[in-house]
Amino acid sequence: MADLRVKMGRLELENPIIISSGHLTGTGGDVKRCDPYGAGAVITKSSLLEKEYEKVVKPYAPGLFPDARANFCATGDGLISIGGLSPLPVEAWAAWFKDNVKEIKTPVIAGLTALSVDGYIQGARMFEAAGAAALELQFGSPLPSLLPHPYAGGPSLSPAIVEEVCKAVRSEVGIPVGVKMMFSTIDPSLLQIPGKVGLDWLTIDTVFPAAPGINIDEIEPLMPSAVSLAGSKVAKYLNLKALLSQRDQCRNMHVSISGGAQTWSDLVEFIMYGASSVQVQTLFMQKGMGLIQKMKRSLAGYMDAKGFGTIAEMKGVILPKLLTYEEVIATYEKTKGRIVVSANEEKCLGCGLCEEVCNWGALKVDAIVEIAAEECEGCGLCVCSCPQKVLRLEHVEVMRGIARG
Repeated sequence: MADLRVKMGRLELENPIIISSGHLTGTGGDVKRCDPYGAGAVITKSSLLEKEYEKVVKPYAPGLFPDARANFCATGDGLISIGGLSPLPVEAWAAWFKDNVKEIKTPVIAGLTALSVDGYIQGARMFEAAGAAALELQFGSPLPSLLPHPYAGGPSLSPAIVEEVCKAVRSEVGIPVGVKMMFSTIDPSLLQIPGKVGLDWLTIDTVFPAAPGINIDEIEPLMPSAVSLAGSKVAKYLNLKALLSQRDQCRNMHVSISGGAQTWSDLVEFIMYGASSVQVQTLFMQKGMGLIQKMKRSLAGYMDAKGFGTIAEMKGVILPKLLTYEEVIATYEKTKGRIVVSANEEKCLGCGLCEEVCNWGALKVDAIVEIAAEECEGCGLCVCSCPQKVLRLEHVEVMRGIARG
């Protein structure tokens, strides 16, 4: 049977499915509820030291900070949320770790953010002393209250800040340390810094700013306000791009991906792009943490069927098969007439949609589809549009042979 174990530095996980920092892990009681479901690890919802918390949000009771009512709204593809950080400051979390963490079988990673280097150092020391298995630093929270603070990330996050914080925390604690940052298509170099300064893992996160939809019958917003969209399938494809941008680093460092996982097969795709673990939150909020065992069985079954003995064997296997934009464009002239659409005529219902969407006049439908291969440009749009999945592009693999042959 496939071995699902992975390592985040010295921290060994029984499997690569991590319950990420978020609503499901906002308090110690929440973490305890996560424990029986068999995740590889649980990450507590990020928190600030109490003195720093009070600079951005005032407590509503001793040691407790507000989140939001009417916190979530379903979109059909994820959740819109106005949620905040954990209601517990670092001090309260540290006390909980000290009293409870030994009773929990799942490795518990402490989530930490701060408004200063000193805040990160103090929080890291507290969590290590309290018994946290590891520490994940949170950069780039989309919360409006944190955006003005450079050390909490957001638009003011700079390479100098990332390096300063990572180096400082790494030098102060002996437990494994990772950092969570958002991917930028403009400058992905920030993601290289944690590996350069010796952290144990990098988590790449995808968060989309969002506003609520409208109930057009009542002419009211679906929720009073919102900050972000989480769990959308769109995040999967941006995260695949992020992993592609870090393909060299993925070979040498544990890279965890957060955002867009909705099925066990999404886990496979993330790992094949180079991830060593996948952090999930929204899916479990919507469909329950009982999915973890099903996802583990499906993942192991797939690996057995395909001959992968370990996660490491499957990790990054798709990367050599991906062409760059420049390579694809360079093959255009040489693939005319070779990459063309074909049809399973027995399944064609003659709806005519493929003819309608084809810009080249390569498809005609009279009861069933007829293809003029000499006119086909092999774009694949008809394949995407066919409701019966009758069409397919032939010989796409020749592009790699031409580009690299």
